[in-house]
Amino acid sequence: MNKQKRYDRVLHILKTTFTTELGLSLQAKMSLISAVLHSEFDHWVFCGFYVMVTPELLEIGPYQGHILACTHIPLGRGVCGISAKEKKTIIVDDVENFPNYISCDSDTKSEIVMPILLGQEVVSILDIDSPFLSDFNQTDKVSLKKITSLI
Repeated sequence: MNKQKRYDRVLHILKTTFTTELGLSLQAKMSLISAVLHSEFDHWVFCGFYVMVTPELLEIGPYQGHILACTHIPLGRGVCGISAKEKKTIIVDDVENFPNYISCDSDTKSEIVMPILLGQEVVSILDIDSPFLSDFNQTDKVSLKKITSLI
């Protein structure tokens, strides 16, 4: 099945779940999003969220994947910290060529990181790691934006 069809299926599942399960918390929605995405794209090493716990620090939130996740990431450090600071999505084709990269799992070869904004403030970061080089593209960016907008 192609990537777009997988994302369409994930979006349908989440929309249906969030419509029938009214009043879900931010944490519950992040948990469900990471679980459904990781189930559909089971080759991903990590699929989850980091949440802003202070204006300068991200902390691990709901995720699926290896146990070797980083627990805290300072704003401006690594892909997640830079994405949060700049409030923009970052696609990294090869993590070994990303300056200031924080390696949490040696299996990670490429990554997409997307900030979750409430108004103008970053409340969380969606972080997805792949064991394949150049695994992420515009399809991922657009589809993940639709999925995270459900939060």
